[in-house]
Amino acid sequence: MGLYVYAVTSNDNDPPPLQGVLDRTTFLVGSGPLNAIVSDCPVGALRAERRNLAAAQRVLTALNAKFDLLPMAFGTIAKSENDLRRFLDGQRDRLVSQLERVSGAVEMGVRLNIEAADPVAYLVARHPALQAARDRTYVGSRPPSHEARVRLGQMVDEAFRRYREAQSAQVISVLGDACLEVVSLPVRNDREIANLAALVPRAGLEDFERAVQASAAEIEEDIAFNIAGPWPPHNFVQFAPRES
Repeated sequence: MGLYVYAVTSNDNDPPPLQGVLDRTTFLVGSGPLNAIVSDCPVGALRAERRNLAAAQRVLTALNAKFDLLPMAFGTIAKSENDLRRFLDGQRDRLVSQLERVSGAVEMGVRLNIEAADPVAYLVARHPALQAARDRTYVGSRPPSHEARVRLGQMVDEAFRRYREAQSAQVISVLGDACLEVVSLPVRNDREIANLAALVPRAGLEDFERAVQASAAEIEEDIAFNIAGPWPPHNFVQFAPRES
């Protein structure tokens, strides 16, 4: 029997037992200044079924409400307590440093989306250079060449990149004082303008939400804000969970 590893925390923390993956109860495996929060789990790949994902997330959410932690990727399984302690010992300095980085904080997500029916048309309408390039490409009754379409597509992609960077920078400048850190994540589709992860003090969540509202008031009306969290600080953990 192996151990499913949910997170690493300080040995100053003593979280209560929780019902985890495969209905197994969580417990602690400690080494020096660190504790790993685990539950019994067969060694081998754990299927990413909704039931298992929900159980792992439920444990992390409960822990995140009160404790600083380094969340592990879903499916992180140690072969034994000895193997896990070797990992904790071998990565001690990095783990302690990362816990200090996220101390007293949680992760919040902020996404910006274009609400217009056609994001490309929305962008073109705001860039005269793109309008001119479109008109040149589709002038007359003959269809444009492949090369002309490629050039226009490249111009649109570059315009989108610059637009996203500008909007993200504007939002980050407003959120800055309410966050410890902000990172920009890849966007998921053409409508998405920004996908931001913010490291926010637990005690400052209301200030952060007010900062988001202030940023939304300054940006274009057709840009919708979506705020989510608090979550464990997945995007602010910079070590490989499976490393030993």
